[in-house]
Amino acid sequence: MAFVLDCSATLPWFLEDERTAFSDSLLFAAKRAEYWVPGIWCLEFPNALLVAERKRRIGRARRIEALEQIPKLQIKVDPDPVDLMAVSSVAEKHDLSTYDAAYLELALRRGLGLITLDRDLADAGSAEGLPVQSPGRSGAAQRRRRYNT
Repeated sequence: MAFVLDCSATLPWFLEDERTAFSDSLLFAAKRAEYWVPGIWCLEFPNALLVAERKRRIGRARRIEALEQIPKLQIKVDPDPVDLMAVSSVAEKHDLSTYDAAYLELALRRGLGLITLDRDLADAGSAEGLPVQSPGRSGAAQRRRRYNT
């Protein structure tokens, strides 16, 4: 099955203090799995890495290395234009930010599962009947540090 990856699920691949067995399993599966992201991810992911660098959580070399490695993982970026009304509607219905709603809207529109570390987003995906992979839902409970953007 194909899945939409939330940014929160991809950052631990490059932030050592957030790595877990769950995040490692996603990374190891990346070359054979079908992972999708909405266009917003292309701005959210490098921004989160830049914030991590500014907070001295990673160095510049690690940030650049991460940006160079991402294309090799063959993550598919949704080519469709953002439907502002659809994203806004999903955000309103589930009390999510429009950023998080973009991931859920993509999963709903394409009939994909959802992988996230964000509890609210995972709960919204479950409420919509989507297959959701998230730590704690599989018994692999772990602490999550939110990145500040």
